[in-house]
Amino acid sequence: MAHHESGLATKAMPARISEHITRAPTLDHLIQGYLVTLRSEGKSPQTVLSYGDQLSHFLWWCEREGAPKDADKVTTAHIRGFLLYAQTEPVRWGGRSTSSRRPLCTATLHRYHRTLSAFFHWLGAECLISGSPLEGVRKPRLPQKLVQALTPEELRRMLALCGKDFLGARNRAILMLFLDTGLRVSELSDLRLSDVDFETGTITVRSGKGQKQRVVRMGNRCQRAVWRWAALFRESHTDRLFVSRGSEPLDARAVKTLVKRLCGRAGVSGGRGCHRLRHTFAIEFLRAGGDVMTLRYLLGHSSLEMVKRYLGSLDAEDAARAHQRYSPADNMKLR
Repeated sequence: MAHHESGLATKAMPARISEHITRAPTLDHLIQGYLVTLRSEGKSPQTVLSYGDQLSHFLWWCEREGAPKDADKVTTAHIRGFLLYAQTEPVRWGGRSTSSRRPLCTATLHRYHRTLSAFFHWLGAECLISGSPLEGVRKPRLPQKLVQALTPEELRRMLALCGKDFLGARNRAILMLFLDTGLRVSELSDLRLSDVDFETGTITVRSGKGQKQRVVRMGNRCQRAVWRWAALFRESHTDRLFVSRGSEPLDARAVKTLVKRLCGRAGVSGGRGCHRLRHTFAIEFLRAGGDVMTLRYLLGHSSLEMVKRYLGSLDAEDAARAHQRYSPADNMKLR
């Protein structure tokens, strides 16, 4: 029976839950609640840690500037002041870390905006604020940098450094997997032996971004390198695919370090990291005739935004190569 029919008085839902809270929670308590929500939604520990670090910086700035502790009183001016501080202050957050003394890149500033936007959107969805102070703040523009792939010669030099012993077999398998599948470093380091199917030549990626699983294929050469490592050299008490000499699992940091060292020893110019190998996979996949939708799936991207960057890099590289053949000034033999 409806309330008006039974004579019971009806009450309108409050615009904000905080209107009926005796003591409004402060920003630090709300941030804790937001991080709990992220964990309950299955966000990766790295994602939660990253959001927590960025929100703690915002909280630090609010306390330093005497900004309101009531989330509903945080204004657009406060958000702009925080972003300006982060962008221009040479020593941030009290100089507590090495990174706080380095210039802030535009990508990091963009992440601060994205994190704050997500946090205040959550507060709005929970009816804890009446409106987001981010609504009037534009996202910092990200520079559209061209992605630089490794050259075939650079890759040959890196693979030549991988001998036929334990480390050589492992490092070669890691390089081939990066090059042939485009895995993220966190995805590669989290691989289990049970994720690899040599009968179908596929790998199940269970720790993809956003906890999305996908299946990627290995080419014949990559399969041989991974099989040789797993069958002839790998010994461990764990199910992790890549381990150290002491049979301990290699984490993402260790994989980054070994790839960076190989790049340095091979004389690789420019960026020397795992992401460069991921870029190389994307560029070579497109150059060989692969389509962007398949590439988006293989890379584990939820949108085509990043794939478009690979297309831009492919166009730039191929245009430069074409110009070597078709240079008007060279072909007309001008003096």
